[in-house]
Amino acid sequence: MSEFLLKIRLEYGPIFVLHFLHLTFVFLADATYLRHVFIDNYKSLHRSPFLYSKAGFVYGERGAGCGLLTSTNEESWRKHRQIMNPAFHRKSLKEFVSNFNYVSDLFSTRMDTIVDGGQPTSMVQEFGKVTLEVTSQVSFNFNTHALEDSNSPFPAAVKDYLSGVQDNFNIPVSHTLLGIFQFKLFQNAIKRKQIAAARFLRMFASDCIKTRMKDIANGKAVPDDLLSILIKDGSLSMEDIIDEFVTIFLAGQETTANSLSFALYEIISNPHVEEELLNELDTVLAGRDYVEFDDLAKLTYLGQVLEENSRKHPITAQLPGMVSTEDVTIGGYIVPKGDFIHTSGILFGMNPEIWKDPEVFEPERFSNTENIPNFSTTHFPFSFGQHSCIGQMFAKFESKVILAKLLRKFQFKLLPGQTDRILERLTITPRDGVMCEVSRRE
Repeated sequence: MSEFLLKIRLEYGPIFVLHFLHLTFVFLADATYLRHVFIDNYKSLHRSPFLYSKAGFVYGERGAGCGLLTSTNEESWRKHRQIMNPAFHRKSLKEFVSNFNYVSDLFSTRMDTIVDGGQPTSMVQEFGKVTLEVTSQVSFNFNTHALEDSNSPFPAAVKDYLSGVQDNFNIPVSHTLLGIFQFKLFQNAIKRKQIAAARFLRMFASDCIKTRMKDIANGKAVPDDLLSILIKDGSLSMEDIIDEFVTIFLAGQETTANSLSFALYEIISNPHVEEELLNELDTVLAGRDYVEFDDLAKLTYLGQVLEENSRKHPITAQLPGMVSTEDVTIGGYIVPKGDFIHTSGILFGMNPEIWKDPEVFEPERFSNTENIPNFSTTHFPFSFGQHSCIGQMFAKFESKVILAKLLRKFQFKLLPGQTDRILERLTITPRDGVMCEVSRRE
């Protein structure tokens, strides 16, 4: 779909409309239009329950529910966002660098096992495990054992839940009507697995929350993480806390894993980029295995690689996906109230009018972003405006630590036939899995 949207944009211009059955979607691909609609006229927009509830419920089974990503109540969203902000503040993330290092070391042990086994592996799957572990340990102080235990139930539960959400999006009826599949008569084996995944994740979240509540009530020392913040606020219901737990657990894993997979593909495919990265890592880390917080700011070229990766390979298919409560004029066109207004990172990141030779992977583009016109509304891997991603700094720090430690110890060779073609689901992932032969770096 994203590739199709890009084709349409290059053919028809920066504003176009598509009709899906009874629904009208207006797509914007101009920085001025985005600012006019999503920033200047933000108060006249709202999230559509028809779309967002499909991500919170799988065939009527509550999963992420009404968490930050899926809430359609602006007042509730704003309250939850304010409560959760401290957990993602730079000061808090500084304290979590040790967690990033610890899980990255577990990942290295996992890679050692793969090297010793001598078999190729999908780095999409491997990155999925490490980002799942990072999210669970940093935000909830829980070990999923996804890296060391092939029988860990969490990777499969995440996969089944997200595939269920995608299937719900593919059925053009509301999430309420999809509740008919709660009846076993209408279920097949796939739907049962997807519904069971939602139940498993909420039960897991509930157990973690109850345990933490008990520890707090008994005066035990508890981590100052997201889970403690949600509980200690005191104004959130149990359902609210579970919603946010499941939301962060899912969102923090999927998007970062896909982004890391594309980044590794580009690094392997561009030897000069890999060489420059290794030189920077050797200089900044100076032989150390541990990545300090202060090292992150010094890894400037690695930061440019990650920004260029997000330009060429935006992970979120479409955003923000809002509905206007009144008629709005955009670029001389009147968009009636009730129409969906969307955009997509690919409409900007792969536009040759904005970036010279957009197919070329060139991290140096981001060496001086002040020279890029309308930068915040032409490059927005974590969305923009009021609903920008709460975890963007978390993802950047996490990605730098994982890649820094991984690239210093291991080298990767893509299997024949591997490409950067995309598979679009809720997020965008490398279609071919980034299948690699892995060896230890000499």
